[in-house]
Amino acid sequence: MNPASAQEKPPAQAVEFLVSAAAGRQFPEPLGAEMAILGRSNSGKSSLLNRLLGRRGLARTGAAPGRTRQINFFRVVFRPGTEPFLLADLPGYGFAAGPRAEVAGWKALTSDYLEGGRPLKLTLLLMDIRRDPSPDEDGLLDWLALRGIPAWVVATKADKLGRGPAKARLARLQGLFRSAPALPPLAFSAVTGQGREELINGLAEAGLF
Repeated sequence: MNPASAQEKPPAQAVEFLVSAAAGRQFPEPLGAEMAILGRSNSGKSSLLNRLLGRRGLARTGAAPGRTRQINFFRVVFRPGTEPFLLADLPGYGFAAGPRAEVAGWKALTSDYLEGGRPLKLTLLLMDIRRDPSPDEDGLLDWLALRGIPAWVVATKADKLGRGPAKARLARLQGLFRSAPALPPLAFSAVTGQGREELINGLAEAGLF
């Protein structure tokens, strides 16, 4: 067993897939709390979701970017006795494999969700730890901040770097954003489980459960 996963917190108590929504009218009714996962195509969103919730194959993973073309909603109960919350897995942006009109549709769908008055407690902005943020990501953080939507940068694929280089990359990411997130970037690995405990603690502190 990998040392990073030896004392991992248990998986979510219950996870229920609700709907893949291609339009706002298909969004499920809000619960008391909600979180969203954002990120460029191939940033590791599906892998993080599977590892975070402790469910293999809950979200599809693959090498080809742009595969998630709808918003996937899950009802999650993380701990016994806690209230359920909604988790929204949003379409990846950047290098999406599809016609321009379809890509524009995905962007409109994401905007409809984020501007729809949902009870969002937290958004996770996923980035590959090995690369610098793009103008899209920098602008997205500014956009979320203007709307009062809390955001947390999660630097994925941390297992691709050693401990020292990963720490240096986190410091660089923090300094590269024009408006620094309220929370410092978190290094996460879906392979080893690194960062999972910190991420779960952050969700609890945000009021999701």
